[in-house]
Amino acid sequence: MTRSTMSTIGLSIVLCLNNLYNEWTAAGLMSATFVICSAAVTPFIAKLFDTYGQKRVGLIIAPIQFALLLGFALAAYLRAPLALLFALVVPMGFTMYSVGALVRTRWAWALRDQSDDYLNAAYSWEAAVDELIFIIGPILAATISTSFPPVSTIIPFILFGGINFAGALIFYNLPSANPPAVLSMKSVQASGSARAESERLKGRNILLYPGMLLMVLAIILFNSTFSAFDVTMTAVMKSLGLYHFTGFMLATIAVGSLIGALVFGSRSHKHNPWMRMMMFMALLSAGVAGVAMSIPHIPFAAFFGVVAGLFVAPTYATANLIMRQTAPAKKLTEGLSWISTGGAVGASLGSAVSGIFLDQFGNTATLHLLWVNALLALPLFFLGYLHVRMYQKSIKE
Repeated sequence: MTRSTMSTIGLSIVLCLNNLYNEWTAAGLMSATFVICSAAVTPFIAKLFDTYGQKRVGLIIAPIQFALLLGFALAAYLRAPLALLFALVVPMGFTMYSVGALVRTRWAWALRDQSDDYLNAAYSWEAAVDELIFIIGPILAATISTSFPPVSTIIPFILFGGINFAGALIFYNLPSANPPAVLSMKSVQASGSARAESERLKGRNILLYPGMLLMVLAIILFNSTFSAFDVTMTAVMKSLGLYHFTGFMLATIAVGSLIGALVFGSRSHKHNPWMRMMMFMALLSAGVAGVAMSIPHIPFAAFFGVVAGLFVAPTYATANLIMRQTAPAKKLTEGLSWISTGGAVGASLGSAVSGIFLDQFGNTATLHLLWVNALLALPLFFLGYLHVRMYQKSIKE
């Protein structure tokens, strides 16, 4: 419930603005503004969660977030100037943080005495839950928004905002599930050499840890592919006269990702996690290229969407596991939030760039942008892998 807005609000902004204002560029830029504001504030809110505890901070933010969603819905329905909507989107984005990072921190606390295989399975399960949200959310948001406009275009903000608020009240009032406000270094820290490295680096910013900045940059490119996919496929389905099936097409990657998460989490993994991420990115890029080349044959495009999605959740789960192995326990929520922040920044860039490309170059060029963009993340993961290897070598020497 508390994650219901993460797959619906960005898309709902695009659908609402396109229906009420007939603007793809403004819709994409406003969605990007919303996501980039969320990305900018997420690490700082994560520090507050680590310092003061999840319940104390969460119960302050939740009602503010719900009120802003209602305000945006009302302003859009009344056809307020776009400048006012942008002004509302900024604080609305500032209240959107990474709930997934909070849940993963709870998993790390609960499994602090277990091996990494247990946490790997837990993170894969979390990725599966995320993808389930991404399957249901876009379908509901697109179906509701397009059912009886203009009224229906604002319902997702009210509906999902209310579900999110109710979920937050439950989530933050589960005292036995809440980790301590400031986790001790021994509680959820990685073992062996990973622990020694974290002790040596614990005074640094998270992004200065070996490979972390490169991984976040790669996640930005990685996730921009999927927000661009949402916007672009919405335009494609509309141009093909299949607008009411938009939610189905948007769910294909999420379906594949759910399957991938369940398979990935059920297995033990012995190989280097950086090498796994590079393999996943290469296969994902091939799947997205298949989607682009299949249009206008929607059944084939849907098939390749599922294929591409198989490698999404495993990539996220592996990135979170690397962060857990690298970050000190007292910075774990902050570290995990940087993964979410990278994804959010990528989502904002994908929405903005795809909207501009759609207006300037049309559907075909924008579709091919998606797989090229995904492929560009591959060398960043490779450089991150090299950085970690060089650092580990220097430690041994």
